[in-house]
Amino acid sequence: MSDSIDTGVQVRSVSANTPGLQSRRVAFTEIPIIDFSPMQSDDQECKERMAKEIYRACTEVGFLYIKNHGIARRAIEDLFSASREFFLLDDSAKRKIDIANSSFSRGYIPMYGEKNNEHSKGDVKETFDMAIDIGENDPDYLAGNPLYGPNQWPDELPQFKATMNCYFAEMSALCEKIYRAFALSLGLPENYFGAMNQKPLDILRLLRYPPQPVVDDADQIGTGAHSDFDCFTVLYQDPTGGLQVLNSAGEWIDAPPIEGTFLINVGDMLERWTNGLFVSTIHRVINRAQTERYSSVFFAAPSYSTEIACLPSCCSEKNPAKYPSISAGDYIVSRYEAVLV
Repeated sequence: MSDSIDTGVQVRSVSANTPGLQSRRVAFTEIPIIDFSPMQSDDQECKERMAKEIYRACTEVGFLYIKNHGIARRAIEDLFSASREFFLLDDSAKRKIDIANSSFSRGYIPMYGEKNNEHSKGDVKETFDMAIDIGENDPDYLAGNPLYGPNQWPDELPQFKATMNCYFAEMSALCEKIYRAFALSLGLPENYFGAMNQKPLDILRLLRYPPQPVVDDADQIGTGAHSDFDCFTVLYQDPTGGLQVLNSAGEWIDAPPIEGTFLINVGDMLERWTNGLFVSTIHRVINRAQTERYSSVFFAAPSYSTEIACLPSCCSEKNPAKYPSISAGDYIVSRYEAVLV
């Protein structure tokens, strides 16, 4: 296993203090828990206080938990029930909607079918990806855009599509609030990112990790060490645990599930957008439990044509833009090429 990881934005080092597969359990306060209820209100003063907490979390940690987020427990339970039903399908049924059959990176990815860094031998997990449903008459689809197209759905589960679309809509609404909170934290108008999300490149991912109580190869774990290349990620994990985050000292720390919260992390795209101010953090998953681990991940990214250039509040004459401008879609496509086997 390498002692450094190239995120596509920067190269991060892993400290010898916690080599290989070791991690340490730390107090939850090292990854802050932020009350997100101000974003459900019109109290500007409360929003500003919360925005300062978010700014500190994104500049110092890159991860934060949010509570009082407004997502109903029933919606989460329905999603995880659908996830278990899907992954229990016969391999032949899941293979019918293999992501290899999609030109738009949507569908099923089998065990070992994805790797998250150049050293990985394939992740010990299986996944299902969906995004906004694009019809065959959509102009972006007709133009051959590589990220706008139809989803793939399993015929064997007639209610699966409706459950996924319902949760996708819930997460889209939450992410709209997160974008507004980020804008406030960066000293921008609250609705700054709104027009950039008319046709977002959001992805909802389901994951199943089999038990891996003994790890023989550090380059073949649940999810290899990586940073997310979207704008930001919203995670809900079951009680099994297994997520580890690389802190600023190059040490792996545990990021345990906390009841009633979502875990949010900054992605590479947002690090570029903020000129390196917000930190995209390396993380990985090792399911050492005796049971399967399930999680849902929502990768939030703006519309394909959105220009990812230094935000006006993040650069100056003394601190010029560090990264060249690129469209959100072109950036994601370039990163996909390094991930799928």
